[in-house]
Amino acid sequence: MPEFKVKLSTAEGEIVEQSMSADTKFELYDIAESRNMMVLNVKEIKSSSVDLDSFFQKFQKLKPKELEQFTSQLAAMLRAGITLVDSLETIQEQVDNKNFAAAIAQIILDLNNGSSFSDAMAKFPNFFPEVYRGMVMAGEKAGVMEPILKRLEIYLHTDNQTQARIKSAMRYPTFVFIALTFAFVAVMVFVIPQFAKMFEAQKVELPLPTKIMLGTSSLFAKYWWFTGIIVIGAVIGSKIYFRTPSGKYVSDVLKLHIPVLKLLTKKSLVARFAQLLETLSRSGIQIIESLQIITLTLGNAVVAKEIAEAQKQVLEGASLADALKGSRIFPKMVLKMISVGEKSGAMDEMLSKIAEQYDEELNQTISRLSAMIEPLMTVVMGIFLLMIALGIFLPMWGIYENALAP
Repeated sequence: MPEFKVKLSTAEGEIVEQSMSADTKFELYDIAESRNMMVLNVKEIKSSSVDLDSFFQKFQKLKPKELEQFTSQLAAMLRAGITLVDSLETIQEQVDNKNFAAAIAQIILDLNNGSSFSDAMAKFPNFFPEVYRGMVMAGEKAGVMEPILKRLEIYLHTDNQTQARIKSAMRYPTFVFIALTFAFVAVMVFVIPQFAKMFEAQKVELPLPTKIMLGTSSLFAKYWWFTGIIVIGAVIGSKIYFRTPSGKYVSDVLKLHIPVLKLLTKKSLVARFAQLLETLSRSGIQIIESLQIITLTLGNAVVAKEIAEAQKQVLEGASLADALKGSRIFPKMVLKMISVGEKSGAMDEMLSKIAEQYDEELNQTISRLSAMIEPLMTVVMGIFLLMIALGIFLPMWGIYENALAP
């Protein structure tokens, strides 16, 4: 049975840490509730032994659209009065992803053995994120599974659309950058050496741009294998590093500071935070537990750390609006709207308005950036061609002048 390091709040408000055993993380919430305690943070204590199933499961992925379709189909079947097990069996037969089909089969087996749906899903965190499992657990406790799945479907659809728009906006500049890189290497390796021979034969004084260009070309020609190793090593090394906790944190810091990217990131995070908190709140999940789930699913380690700090302040009696003042992504207007929602008892409606407003602002920002990217890339390509032209034609003018000299 897995071991967890759990931070708990007692009925007297004291914060304690304990090691607890449970089949899944969600069982800890039930255990804590039975002891009149509240779970603040959970961290699994990793075993030193190698679990091959868990190792290979890390490489199994589920496309966001697949999870959205699964949720939509399951909600529709439950609404039609079909039992959960029968619904899952029907969906399993239609799923194309073999790994996901195997996961559904295991969930069905666990359900038949008396497990809850949320506990059965907890064995497959790569397929079912924390927010998904948390909402399903809330739906099981309240006996409102179908409405919960409908809210999940709406949340997943909105989130998938937002992420798709951001990726679409970045696709064109990424393609142009890769194309320019290949063009630069091709010119340096195959074109410039031919001109270098001609310049050497004519013995003309070379201008600085040409010397730089010839030096770069010579470096590529002589040490192409070394350059290739460095580039490939840098790409693979950066991918491995940015998958580590420290690498993800550095990546998230950069996203909040790079001029253009930080605008998209901040608006996206505010919209996602509001969508998540509204969805969790409407599902009957308390604010402390909702903030805990959001820290695990928001997608930015820097902001998640700030929200975890806000969670502690809320636990100590602060309002959510006051607790979020320490975060770098929430503008004053958003904090005022949250404060009004808390005072008026209309928090869900305010969160819905925040999500809609920032989703619309994000769409407008993406549209403006998309309109700016094409002319910007044209300027970049023009500068690249100008540098090549100057490096080639400046010495050729010198050759022409020498030919005309008496």
